[in-house]
Amino acid sequence: MKKVLVTGATGFFGQHLIKRLLQEKISVRALYRDEKKRSAISFPTENIEWIKGDVLDIFSLEEAMQDCDEVYHCAAVVSFSKKDEARMMKVNVEGTANVVNECLTSGIKKLLHVSSVASLGRTEGSEMISEKHKWEENKLNTRYAISKHKSEMEVWRGVAEGLNALVINPTMIFGPGDWREGTCKLFTNIYSGLKAYPVGGNGMADVRDVCEIAVELMKSNFVNERFVCCATNMTYKDFFFAVADTLNKPRPKFKVNPAIAIMGARVLSLLNLIGKEPLVTVESARTASNQFFYDGSKISHALNFKYRDFNETIKWVSEELINAKVQS
Repeated sequence: MKKVLVTGATGFFGQHLIKRLLQEKISVRALYRDEKKRSAISFPTENIEWIKGDVLDIFSLEEAMQDCDEVYHCAAVVSFSKKDEARMMKVNVEGTANVVNECLTSGIKKLLHVSSVASLGRTEGSEMISEKHKWEENKLNTRYAISKHKSEMEVWRGVAEGLNALVINPTMIFGPGDWREGTCKLFTNIYSGLKAYPVGGNGMADVRDVCEIAVELMKSNFVNERFVCCATNMTYKDFFFAVADTLNKPRPKFKVNPAIAIMGARVLSLLNLIGKEPLVTVESARTASNQFFYDGSKISHALNFKYRDFNETIKWVSEELINAKVQS
């Protein structure tokens, strides 16, 4: 039986990916750091081989890759806060370099690196961004984007050294998870009566689709390519309104223009001085105030793949949130 390693196994995407791999009857070895997060996983885990370790610990990576055929590299730090920059760069860039090096040493047949569309770079205007987009240095590229761009460079360096690898570049990924974090928190905030919405927009995808793409690409003969994963492009206004309607909550009333968003973020950042984490940073405010739209059609043609209707995704996540609220 084929054995695969998943790094970042207790993260949002890692958990959903593992569930999909188990459906394929694939032998899964999972690398994790936090015992508390592992214990909080809500689906059956008895068929998973757990390895406690870290992508910054090359010895734990060596142990984790022993006898594995393939690696899904999902481990990463996602943050728009300046205080997390050093850690994010270390984990995302150095950690990916360690994974690539150990894949080469251990003879891994194929690596699939879970990146982000942020790594493609961003430019002002309404240009549809695809896999062909060239990275440009500018203020629209967040610290996170820079870390993911540099981590991809490590993957392509590994390819030059003989590694078979693929990169997927998901847009914003949606699905049930920790309702206090990431895209899940958007649903929580709207459920709690969020009053305002930003003027920007972004690409969006169902986590089940992204997991399906990852698994099917690993099975395929494709190597040394990247694929954008984007089911739809939406303004935040349309997205927030659709979620509010599905949750049977009032739609946010107030539009937050870029100048107000950034000014508010600068004020909130002062809370860091007294030990409170700001809800919005200048980077996240600037990003949410721009429209970045993505072309996810390459994967559709490559795998004859059809994305789910994103309205179905909103309904699914909303129902899971309501069930979680009822159970709590």
